[in-house]
Amino acid sequence: MLNIIKALDPRPWIALAVAAAVLFCVVKYKDAIHQVDKLTAQIAKDKAEASATARENEKLMSRSLAAIATTHQKEMQDEKDRRDKFISDVRTGAVRLSIPVKACTARTGTNTAAGFGNSDQARAELTPEAGAALAAITADGDDAIRQLNACIDSYQAIRAITNHVQTK
Repeated sequence: MLNIIKALDPRPWIALAVAAAVLFCVVKYKDAIHQVDKLTAQIAKDKAEASATARENEKLMSRSLAAIATTHQKEMQDEKDRRDKFISDVRTGAVRLSIPVKACTARTGTNTAAGFGNSDQARAELTPEAGAALAAITADGDDAIRQLNACIDSYQAIRAITNHVQTK
């Protein structure tokens, strides 16, 4: 009977239940730690991949911008060489610049409108200094347009790379 009373004693059963609960909690805790470690590793992997992609895109952008800048500089230098030769030719007289002018006519009652249809329109030749100055002004405008076009090309290149990254 003593064995039956000992078997009915709740203390060993409570201790067994507490031990089972502690064992369950330890297993769940280790499982949770394992999940946290897996998530931490995945986050580190994703972060490394994102960093590698960002570095790759930065290199691509740098190469694109460098190519645009090189092309722009070559275009600017080629145009400067052409402009300098043109201005030199204007100054030496090899190239002469003129503008159309309204011809002075004597007031004799003749029809002056007939003179405007004439292919021999009156022209005034510019001095070499004035022609060179006019050529320099137009060249400055052309240079500004080329710079704006290079800026637009740079913007479009970066936009294309950025849009490509966003669609991935």
